[in-house]
Amino acid sequence: MQPLVIDLSNQAVVIAGGGKIAARKAKVLLEQRANITFIAPTFSDEVLELAQHNQFQCIKREVELADFEDVFLCILATNNRAINKHFGEILTQKKLVCVVDELTDGNTLFPATVTRGHLQVAVTSNGSSPKLTRALKQQLSKQFDESWTEYTTFLAEYRQLVKKLPISESEKNDYLQEVLTDECRLNKEQQRESLEALHIAAVRSTEGKI
Repeated sequence: MQPLVIDLSNQAVVIAGGGKIAARKAKVLLEQRANITFIAPTFSDEVLELAQHNQFQCIKREVELADFEDVFLCILATNNRAINKHFGEILTQKKLVCVVDELTDGNTLFPATVTRGHLQVAVTSNGSSPKLTRALKQQLSKQFDESWTEYTTFLAEYRQLVKKLPISESEKNDYLQEVLTDECRLNKEQQRESLEALHIAAVRSTEGKI
């Protein structure tokens, strides 16, 4: 499989299933602001609570093929292996499909993800060992602590300022490279001074054009 990063904001997502796995997948998508619809004969309290708090739709009946017609992402999380497999075989021809109980039946999987601000680190064993994936996620969570959240915010602002400077690409790369250090990540004063220096440089370059 080829890893991709996909923006699901405002995209239609149908989750076939109303149990704990369906709820778990929906929680992963909460920050994506996707338009989620659950379809199942019954729903767990967790799913109903998620739907109520996040304005997700719950349709109480068996899932049908037509339910996926205008959907960007299909998640098959019913408690029936045959149903998941059947819809997976059909939908993977034209849709992004995650089959939760047999990843090879779909074409999309959810990696374990560690998010720190603009930084997102994902890891998967492609279904071979979920325990390994969870263990690696724990290691990554410790390696990339909360200091990375503010640091990546700083890097994003810093990069935008560098892009506006009337200098060569080589010089811009030098600017971007010099802040990629642990010292800079852990030193908020250094980050502030670096941004101030760029603001001054940008103002001077503008004044020179007048």
